Amino acid sequence: MHSMTGFGQGVAEGERFRVSVTLRAVNHRYLDLVLRLKDEVRGTEHDLRRRLQEGLQRGRVEAIFETENIGAPDARIHIDRGLVSALRRSVGELANEGVLAEEVTLADLLKLPDAVRVEADIQPWSEHDLELIFRATDEALAQLVEARRREGEALSSAIMERIAGLRELHGEMSVLAQALPKQMAESLKERVQQLLEDGTMPDETRLAQEVALWVDRTDVSEELDRLVSHLDHFEQIAGRQGSIGKRLDFLSQEIFRELNTIGSKCRDAPLVRHVLDAKVLVEQIREQTQNVE
Repeated sequence: MHSMTGFGQGVAEGERFRVSVTLRAVNHRYLDLVLRLKDEVRGTEHDLRRRLQEGLQRGRVEAIFETENIGAPDARIHIDRGLVSALRRSVGELANEGVLAEEVTLADLLKLPDAVRVEADIQPWSEHDLELIFRATDEALAQLVEARRREGEALSSAIMERIAGLRELHGEMSVLAQALPKQMAESLKERVQQLLEDGTMPDETRLAQEVALWVDRTDVSEELDRLVSHLDHFEQIAGRQGSIGKRLDFLSQEIFRELNTIGSKCRDAPLVRHVLDAKVLVEQIREQTQNVE
């Protein structure tokens, strides 16, 4: 059992570039990959998606790719000599008039638009450089999968603890349900005795029909059988590998449905209290399964 939340980070460094990949995963109904790539490495997106899809099955995963140049790239400086000469002449004229000192520094030139222009060579990414992205991605993915596995173990422990609680409640409900027919018979006997004491003679056929109808309406044996069957199936699915979150969520809904039926059919107060306690456990299970991959 794996969780859908987790974090992973990988770094790879070559002679010219350093690549950092960060993966953050949260809950999602399906696998939703969001890749944030710079334009110069956009061509790797298809292969990166395939790599991530091989290791992940559900969740919204945000992948951030950061690249950094190692070392200073070759650069060329372009000076607009015509502009600088014209500026110098103008400054000389102003100096002769006593308006300012006749001195033009490099700092002054840098303040002028287009007077000094620096062009750095763009380093193209080779296949060897692009391999850094894949290495960093694999490292980040391995960390993410491991984080989701550890979180999944905690989820499994919490869920199985509540399944054990449901089994215990199921056993207690079964005992109470087995005692219900006897309690019903005694209750009916008291009611019939009261009618006789009041001088009212009940119709035997009608009485038999009412008894049969009451027994049928309050019999929860089938629901209890289905409940334990769902619990068995839940444990089987929880022990499997792969994407099981949706099936566990569906089974938890079926368990809750059986408990609803038991609660609606039965009017026995202790049994109803057990049903309410079981519903609380199922709701906790459903909250946990929402995070299972």
